Amino acid sequence: MQASLFSPSRRALATTAILSFAAFIGSTAFAGKPTLNDGNIRISSNENAFGFSPKALERMKEVLDSGNYYNNNESGELAKVLAAYEGVPLEYIMPTAGSGPVLDLTAMSHAAAGLNVVSTETGYAQLVTRFKAFGGDVKLAPLSEKMGYDFKALGKLIDDKTAIVYICNPNNPTGVLADPVELKNFILSVPENVLVFMDEAYLELSDTGLAANTQAALVKVRKNMIVSRTFSKAHAMAGLRVGYAIGNPEVLAKLRKYSSGGPSYLACVGAIESIKDKEHMASNVKKYIEVRNYVKAEFDRMGIKYAQPSGSFVYFNAGMKRNDVVKKLQASKVIIGGIRGGVDDPTGGGEWTRVSLGTMEEMSIFIGELSKILGKS
Repeated sequence: MQASLFSPSRRALATTAILSFAAFIGSTAFAGKPTLNDGNIRISSNENAFGFSPKALERMKEVLDSGNYYNNNESGELAKVLAAYEGVPLEYIMPTAGSGPVLDLTAMSHAAAGLNVVSTETGYAQLVTRFKAFGGDVKLAPLSEKMGYDFKALGKLIDDKTAIVYICNPNNPTGVLADPVELKNFILSVPENVLVFMDEAYLELSDTGLAANTQAALVKVRKNMIVSRTFSKAHAMAGLRVGYAIGNPEVLAKLRKYSSGGPSYLACVGAIESIKDKEHMASNVKKYIEVRNYVKAEFDRMGIKYAQPSGSFVYFNAGMKRNDVVKKLQASKVIIGGIRGGVDDPTGGGEWTRVSLGTMEEMSIFIGELSKILGKS
């Protein structure tokens, strides 16, 4: 018989969340588990512990034996569903294997010696790093006082050599959500020759939701703009690799020159069912909000500073170096944000770090272990 993930002492740490956890049992009991079963609690990569749509699972099972064919038609079907979902023409959609390829392809197609990308110094680094790797320069603005984007500071960095302005909303790793009106006004103020890239990977999980915050409608107003989305977070399909770009066909054509293909047929059929399963999405979002509020309340109780979170993670300051917090938690088999630092902290020596949100029981164990490390039990 397989040993339980939770030892008796860990069960004791979880008692404060038992009632809340009970509300999750109905769906988390059937959520998938990592293929690497080493006994660690993994709350480090913003993966969705609550599982993807059961309807998506059933549909993928139905067509699994078609894997001996490419089934490229399914990518086209997904694009049609996404176009209807986003309210844009079909040619404005580009399905990809996760949203990562959208970031990479954008960097590859726009970077050149002498050109620059503008972003924030504490933000998601994939596009920025790729842009630099392909010969471009990087210009980073400081965060605002609330640890979100400072749009005035971003605007001051834009010059005649700027190719891209990259914004991730909510910001990763701080989790802070931009004011939608302020964000829209900033986007419309950016010179037309500069590509505005909106990474909305976590937007469905915000308290106020996708519809109130997305800037996707602006692709029909502003030609030089891309919005990326992923099925890895709210849709809980990280390992299946599905995402997409929304943008003007002429802009997407630049990306397609470098593309090596879209999602697998299996990922496509699963994504189609996930989009349709609004009830499951709403349930997942509700769980995230509940867990997020629990972590915030516990941090408040312990006097731990944190940025106001709106995604599937919380950015916090435990009062000790990031690497020390990570290593001490790892010794207790709790894995949080990686040892490496962010764009602003490459050595990991700062005091701010990120914890992903898992189930209520997992987060209760995390809080218990962190309390012991900080002497706040």
